[in-house]
Amino acid sequence: MVSNSVRRALPLWSSGHRVSALAAAMVLLLALGAVLWPGAPETHFHGVCLVFDPAGGKDREVALFHPLTDFLAKASGHSLNLVMTRDVAVFQAQLGFGADFVICPDGLGLTLDSERFIPLVAGRRTAPRNLRPRGVLVYKRSVGFQKAPWLTRTERIIFGDSLSLTATGPLRADSAGSAVKPTGFTFGPDPYDHSPVLHSLRLGCFDFALVRQWDAERFFAEGLLSEEEWGVEIVTGPVPDLVLFVSQDIPTGRLLGLSRELTRLGRPNDGDSPESGALMRGLSGVHLSGFNLLVGPDLDLVRGSFPGRWPLEGP
Repeated sequence: MVSNSVRRALPLWSSGHRVSALAAAMVLLLALGAVLWPGAPETHFHGVCLVFDPAGGKDREVALFHPLTDFLAKASGHSLNLVMTRDVAVFQAQLGFGADFVICPDGLGLTLDSERFIPLVAGRRTAPRNLRPRGVLVYKRSVGFQKAPWLTRTERIIFGDSLSLTATGPLRADSAGSAVKPTGFTFGPDPYDHSPVLHSLRLGCFDFALVRQWDAERFFAEGLLSEEEWGVEIVTGPVPDLVLFVSQDIPTGRLLGLSRELTRLGRPNDGDSPESGALMRGLSGVHLSGFNLLVGPDLDLVRGSFPGRWPLEGP
């Protein structure tokens, strides 16, 4: 069991009804686009699914990103090549060559050119943890809670990673709305799994860790962290986490089918194809159970909550 502060539902930047309305409006717009612009030449596709994963290695590439690429190829009706990147500079350079789909952490996704790429879906967890995660500060009770240890105890805090908003949200927007320069901090290697950071915390390497809410709760539930020794406080609002972006070049009529196929993954109406089965097994490796629709205006709300963004050069 974790502290009540983690369980307590905090309001999203807009209410759940507003987000649902945005999602519904997006679906209607896509449907309208399918009617008004039913056809588009195949040359609109680059044939590339670009993935940023600095720590997953070959196992995750084979288990998750190859099945995801295959699923997107079938849903889009167009062949795709998977391009893996592990360095931000290489990722940004590859964007210049063009991509149809881009998969990356939300913090890195905020830097994408909104004139070229739009968000389509974000990762979904298994119920009841199927809402967006928040960033939480796990702290050693014997040291005591501090409001901003990243300012006062730089050497004793570790961040889940340098690219997801659950791990870097407070650095990206302080009370003045400006970014805290990420110098002298320790970051974990994996934006999709903060387990390495939490292991270093429980083994005594640090007194504070800023990590994804669901990863912290999992460590408490599995007995790897004790409530008697460690406390938890929420420090960010809900964030999208893993995000799938699509190129603006993709015909509008195809986006409706893509969003439908992706969001029904893992649900009762899942088509249960070989592609979806392989993808679901891969998603479970990063504690995901499917995808939820993510509309542009919704991401703009997130972007507005983290106005101070530093230009990241590496993970």
